[in-house]
Amino acid sequence: MKILVAYDGSKSAENALNLAMEHAKTFNASLDIITSAERTRTEKDLPLVEEAEQRLWQAEEECKRQNIPCSTHLLIRGFSPGEDTVQFAQENQVDEIVVGIRKESKVGKLVMGSTAQYIILKAPCPVVTVRNR
Repeated sequence: MKILVAYDGSKSAENALNLAMEHAKTFNASLDIITSAERTRTEKDLPLVEEAEQRLWQAEEECKRQNIPCSTHLLIRGFSPGEDTVQFAQENQVDEIVVGIRKESKVGKLVMGSTAQYIILKAPCPVVTVRNR
């Protein structure tokens, strides 16, 4: 079984990672932990990429501590995070996606869009959402 975690280092993403690790242990699964970033345009964007890589490394180390097989992926393909997540799931035949959600107002969702909503509607597999506690 392959489980995909959409991970950006936020509290909701941490909760999603924790649940995905529980599922991985229960179902003897491997994890793919992804972070999606817009295409790097200039050198000033490099610290953001390095920060994302550091968060992924920390997540990978936590999986190693718990003996959970995992791989991390920083996706810089020019897609939105939702599109990147769904496309990665399709390309890698993922069995489950775990994504953290934040409480947003209806206006916030209308203006900003909702990554989780996009993933839920377009994913090729079951999606488990985890909200902040």
